[in-house]
Amino acid sequence: LSRNLALADLLGEIGTPHNKSAAEVSIAWTLRRPEVTGAIVGARNAAQVDGIIGAMDFRLNEMEIAQIEAWVTANP
Repeated sequence: LSRNLALADLLGEIGTPHNKSAAEVSIAWTLRRPEVTGAIVGARNAAQVDGIIGAMDFRLNEMEIAQIEAWVTANP
């Protein structure tokens, strides 16, 4: 649990300057991978949809991708 919370914190920090949620950053990171053709996400209500819809047009820059990849590598 603490590992997942730490990753969520990092994703939130990356998203803040772009006005994006940790969920949007997570989806954008997943979708940028060439082997991924789509992301299956779920929402229970309209507010949750609002919290992820921004991932559709959001692209991480190389530095942000490197930050996430470094964290994932260091925290298997």
